[in-house]
Amino acid sequence: MPEFLQNVYLLSALSSVTFGVVGAFVVARRIGYLSGAISHCAFGGVGFGLWLKQTLAAGAFGTLAIAEIFCGKGNGERVCAKLGEFVNPIPSALVFAVLAALLVDWIRRHAKEREETLLGAVWAVGMAIGLVFLERVKGYNASASTYLFGDVLLVTRSDVWVSAILGACVLAAVFANFKKLEAVCFDEEYALLRGVNVGRQNRLLLTLTAVTVVLMLRLVGMAMIVALLTLPAAIASRFTKRLGSMIACAIAVCFVGSWLGIWLSVQLNSSTGPTIILVVALFYALSLPFKRG
Repeated sequence: MPEFLQNVYLLSALSSVTFGVVGAFVVARRIGYLSGAISHCAFGGVGFGLWLKQTLAAGAFGTLAIAEIFCGKGNGERVCAKLGEFVNPIPSALVFAVLAALLVDWIRRHAKEREETLLGAVWAVGMAIGLVFLERVKGYNASASTYLFGDVLLVTRSDVWVSAILGACVLAAVFANFKKLEAVCFDEEYALLRGVNVGRQNRLLLTLTAVTVVLMLRLVGMAMIVALLTLPAAIASRFTKRLGSMIACAIAVCFVGSWLGIWLSVQLNSSTGPTIILVVALFYALSLPFKRG
C-alpha cells in the first residue's frame, strides 16, 4: 500500500473517534446548522493561510531584506522559500474556525429573532474571505477545490500527528466535562438548576466542534465535512437515546463509512471526500426505516 494511502487510512481512523464523540453532542444539541457556519468560516482561514504561505515565500513584509541581512546576500530568496514551506493553512483555518465558534455563540445569545439571518451572513462572509485571498494565490482553482472537496494526495504523516494531538485534546475536554455537556444537550433548564454554567458549556461545545471540523479538512473538504460530523450521530440516534451508546455507534459508523469510502474511491478512481459522504449518506438512508430508539 502506498504511503499516502496509509496516511489517509490513519487520518480517517483517528478522526472517526473525534467525529463520533463530538457529532453525538452536536446532534443531541441540534446545532448542525451552527457547525455549517463554523466550517465555512474555516475556509476563510484556509484562503488566508495559502496567501500568507505564497506571500512569505516571495519575500514580502520585509522578509527578503531581513533574510539577506542575517543569512548573507544571495541567500534571501532561498531562505524565504524555506519559510514559505513551513507555513501551513491548517493552523489559520483552526484560528478562523474557533473565532467563528465564539462569534456564533455570541449571535445565539444576543441576536434572537435575527439569528438565522446573521448566521447566514457569517457563513457567506467566511467563504468570501477565503475566496478573496485565494484569488491572489497562484493555482487558485486547484487550491480552492482541494480544500473544498478534499484531496488524499495532500495528506501527510505530519497531518496524521496533528490530527492525533488535536483529537486527543478534544476528547480530553469532552470527557472532563461529559456530565455537564450531557445535561446542557438534553435539558438546559435542568442544567441551570444544577448550577451548570450553560453559557460556558455551549462555548466549549462550539469550540470543540470548530477543532473537529478542521481535523478532516484535508480528506473530506469543507463543503461536505458537516455531513460527516452529523450523519453518523443521526444514524446512531435512530437506535438509541443514551448518549454513551450514541457515541459508540457514531464512531463505528464514521470509521466504517470512511474506510469503505476510501477503498471505493481507489477502486472507482473517484474523489475520496465525496465518496465517503455518499457511503455515509447511504448508511443513513438504510437506517430510516428503523424506529427511533
